[in-house]
Amino acid sequence: MGIITVDEVQYESDLLSDEGRAVLNLLIEADKQGQSASFTVGLMQAATIKLIADLKDNHLTDEAIATEEVEVTEE
Repeated sequence: MGIITVDEVQYESDLLSDEGRAVLNLLIEADKQGQSASFTVGLMQAATIKLIADLKDNHLTDEAIATEEVEVTEE
């Protein structure tokens, strides 16, 4: 694998125990998944902004403005 740094100390990953290398592999995979999830969140936030803008610009018309108080019900 190579060298990893933890708390400013460098370790040779090939010299870790089998269990230590397994934990390191899990940590690397968790970090990759976290980066992927962060990217997905960014995409969803951008999509939300674009969809709200589209709704405001193209679909929220004066005709759709509520003129009386509407009771909200759960379905």
